[in-house]
Amino acid sequence: MSGAKLFIPEGIYEELVNIIGQWKILDVQTLKNLCSHKLKTPNLLHKVRKLEEAGFIKGTKKGLQKKHVYLTNKGIRYTRYDETYEVCDEIVSHDIVTGKVLRELLTFENFINGCMFHQVREDKVFPDAEIEGVRDGMTYKLGLEVELTQKSSSRVKVKFKRYSLDRRFDYCLFVTNKPTLFKAYKGYLDQMGREIQEGIVLLLDET
Repeated sequence: MSGAKLFIPEGIYEELVNIIGQWKILDVQTLKNLCSHKLKTPNLLHKVRKLEEAGFIKGTKKGLQKKHVYLTNKGIRYTRYDETYEVCDEIVSHDIVTGKVLRELLTFENFINGCMFHQVREDKVFPDAEIEGVRDGMTYKLGLEVELTQKSSSRVKVKFKRYSLDRRFDYCLFVTNKPTLFKAYKGYLDQMGREIQEGIVLLLDET
């Protein structure tokens, strides 16, 4: 609209955009808990609506009990991520689970930093998230892959191999909640060389 004031996320709005950018998709209560400003829920919901109306974020309740929010392509431009994409409907549930797994891992004192991944390059591996850990006073980087559906043997083995060659990550943690999928991935890994096996960690958590 001509003469309308251009809304740019600053202050608390900028923080909200960056928090959502770090985690890709969040329910409103978790967003409130992660925000450094102690907002009451009605105040936060007002700010979320303003960001939605300005086109920086979108909300969804698709198949969910709680409203979740994520950045639009417009909102992404106001974050530090330079290769990003708007969350598509097909991966909403996967990204919600990934965020929960990552935040749960960060409750352990040996994990100190973490963020979700947005990058979509095909020439390198980009995990669902990364986490930084400390062991014996040394820091290391762990890629995080949340596996909710079965992938083909060849596809998984290529991913295992790529992680062994990618020096940005010291290890990659594959997490699943399905015993059959865990058993299949363990079988794939058992067929790989020792150098690859040493960089891959498999975790089954049915919860």
